[in-house]
Amino acid sequence: MADDYYSLLGLTRNATAAEIKAAYRKLAMKHHPDRNPGNKDAEEKFRKINSAYEALSDDKKRKLYDQYGEAGVNAGAAGGPGGAGFEGFGQGVDVNEVFGDLFENFFGGRGGGGRHRAAQGSDLKYEAEVTLEDAFRGTQLPLNFSRAEACGTCRGTGAKPGTGAKRCQQCRGQGRVQFSQGFFSMSQTCQSCAGEGQVIENPCKDCRGQGRIRRDAEIKVKIPPGIYDGATLRISGEGEASPHGGQSGDLYVHVKVKPDPRFERHEDDLSLTAGVDVATAALGGTADVPTLEGEPVKVKIPAGVQGGATFRVREKGMPKLHGRGRGDLLVHIRVDVPRELNARQRELFEDLRKAFEAARAAPGDPGVFGRLFGKD
Repeated sequence: MADDYYSLLGLTRNATAAEIKAAYRKLAMKHHPDRNPGNKDAEEKFRKINSAYEALSDDKKRKLYDQYGEAGVNAGAAGGPGGAGFEGFGQGVDVNEVFGDLFENFFGGRGGGGRHRAAQGSDLKYEAEVTLEDAFRGTQLPLNFSRAEACGTCRGTGAKPGTGAKRCQQCRGQGRVQFSQGFFSMSQTCQSCAGEGQVIENPCKDCRGQGRIRRDAEIKVKIPPGIYDGATLRISGEGEASPHGGQSGDLYVHVKVKPDPRFERHEDDLSLTAGVDVATAALGGTADVPTLEGEPVKVKIPAGVQGGATFRVREKGMPKLHGRGRGDLLVHIRVDVPRELNARQRELFEDLRKAFEAARAAPGDPGVFGRLFGKD
């Protein structure tokens, strides 16, 4: 009695294509003859799961199998039985489709090979510091760093002027060579051209065939208004040049915003502490508060304000990096008690204290607790 294809793969009959593929790959790796040399049971198991996968991974064959079983698959296949079998592995089953990601990890590319693409240049990272005022207004920041740039003599080809690169005879310009391992046909980077697909017989004397020379670079980077501390800007194409004419890498600028002695930042809001004298705290008035625009704003202080009170000034914070408008300015009040008094100030405070004492001792005055808890 023929084995049930679904049971061979450990699946139910309503299994999805992804589940069929995953189950097959797991079992194929387990029972592959290269992993079980001389094990006839593993070889036979491998034959069966290979036939099962070939039938179930094809929509037409799967329908025939679901209706008529293995006989329906064999009858529907041109030229004989539809199972790929041990000898036919790689013909009925697309090896790259099933194991492509494994080939990518182990061999640096997919089993099917393909024409070589010039390698992209390396990305670079740069750390830059700006002041809070620069972050508020935005600025053009000059950056100086070292990077590999295209050789001016050979224009990045790596070949001596007047000559050029030739196609690699080993890989025929593909950058990869095919080879067989057991029952698999795979590809790997060509050792003769290091994957370039071409060789340079007469290298440029200035870059020694590399197509690149290290130089000091200076560019200006635009810091947008409202930039956050820790933000990273990507400058496309300003990284290192690619060997032999590929695309240049990118430059990543990590921005650090320096602390400001006056302001603290909370996302798009700014906060600061403003001191007011005891007279203003008691009587009310205004306080001049600095802003990053340069012009102070007047904040109204109500009579009897207490230390720690906070007032919000709308639209006086940081510009919003990813939107319109600005954050707010939060003003925390600090009541400044004078540490030293001149003669006139001392006299006035003495008079004020006497007035407070007289008010507390006035006839009929129930005092603080009497006012709070006394009966009408």
